[in-house]
Amino acid sequence: MSDRYISVYLRANRIHVCMNVLRDIGSPGRICFMVDEKCDSLLVAPYHKRDLKSHRVPEKVYKNCDTCLEISSQKLCRIFAENQRWEIDKSYRIPGVIDKKNKVAVFRLTQANVIEH
Repeated sequence: MSDRYISVYLRANRIHVCMNVLRDIGSPGRICFMVDEKCDSLLVAPYHKRDLKSHRVPEKVYKNCDTCLEISSQKLCRIFAENQRWEIDKSYRIPGVIDKKNKVAVFRLTQANVIEH
């Protein structure tokens, strides 16, 4: 399994972005999520403006080795669940790859695995 992943906790409406992903895309202070038209892929990219599309990455995420970025978004979690037919009471881990040239991470929502608790 890839060590580059995000996790989606549908019950809590939270998305966890692995710290390695953030470091691989340049340790940005802000990121944004972009979903393709079919909702098959999720792109995580550095974002330089503070607006409704961006999420701040606290410095402590980079200082603590076992920390991830936790983002609350009921809307985004519901979009994923509906389009991928995920069970709303489960959590999912989505493997990703890093495009080092463009400093972005791409996650295939169609390859998500249920997280066994």
